Amino acid sequence: MPTTLRYRPVLIDKLISNERLSSYQLVFKPTNDVELMGVYLWNAHVCSALYPLISTVEVSLRNAIDHALTQGLGTFWWSSAQLRYRSYEAGKPPPRSVQIVNDNFIAATRKYIADTRKRYQVRGHIRPSHAGVLAKTDFSTWGCLLDSEFMGRNLIWPRHLSSVFCGPWPAPQASTVLSQAKESVATLRDFRNRLFHHEPAWKRYGVQAEADALAHLHEKVSKAENLLRLIQPDSLRLLEVNGLLQTAYRACDAAEIRRFQHLAKASPIESLDILAESVSRCNGHNCVVTAHLASDPASGFLIVPR
Repeated sequence: MPTTLRYRPVLIDKLISNERLSSYQLVFKPTNDVELMGVYLWNAHVCSALYPLISTVEVSLRNAIDHALTQGLGTFWWSSAQLRYRSYEAGKPPPRSVQIVNDNFIAATRKYIADTRKRYQVRGHIRPSHAGVLAKTDFSTWGCLLDSEFMGRNLIWPRHLSSVFCGPWPAPQASTVLSQAKESVATLRDFRNRLFHHEPAWKRYGVQAEADALAHLHEKVSKAENLLRLIQPDSLRLLEVNGLLQTAYRACDAAEIRRFQHLAKASPIESLDILAESVSRCNGHNCVVTAHLASDPASGFLIVPR
């Protein structure tokens, strides 16, 4: 039972810290340590549920841009000789977005070479691999490539934009699509860093209550869904068919908080008809049903939609 655990001074005071949990206390207002730890574990559950969606967006965007530019500019399209930009002037430093792209590919190339030496004990010259360098790039690379500096005559945008964003465009103008995509990538990159560094996924300025936190999470899931649909609807469909998009939305729900706080009421399963009804409710409302056999209240289990 959750009440038998030593929340203090072991779990909360020593292993997690009151400082880290203070924001959970303020926003979700748990009435005891069981509920406090429940919402803390729920946040970890949210991060886990959103990982496939955010990582699919990152990988899909990276590969869509790479495929389009490889076709148009060649294998190592990121070299300064190939990747031109709008405000170029001889002797003038490039703008920040262009500099980030250049620096990121230099860093990715060095990391690829260092990792190859370490893994395979290679000595001497190592020829950079296109796929190897690409895999080492930072997410910021792809957001910066959507900058308006690369939009113009004989530049990569809008020439290759329709090859990168194959889904329905939110606007007919290429510049608008590029701007909106860049904003979405910047937002999701910041959100991704919070998820992957064990921070509260729901936290941002203006979040003061549970409802605010859930609305913020739903906004981020929706933004990722829309961006993935813009890049390639088939990638989004893959997540939907395998239940991963539904899992992301379901995790960001008050019912899941209650479940982790051990406040969800368990449904007694007395017959196959009641089980079938519970499964139907579970799938119809995209929710997890906490249940137990009517003949054995200790036999707790979950009914989870696919």
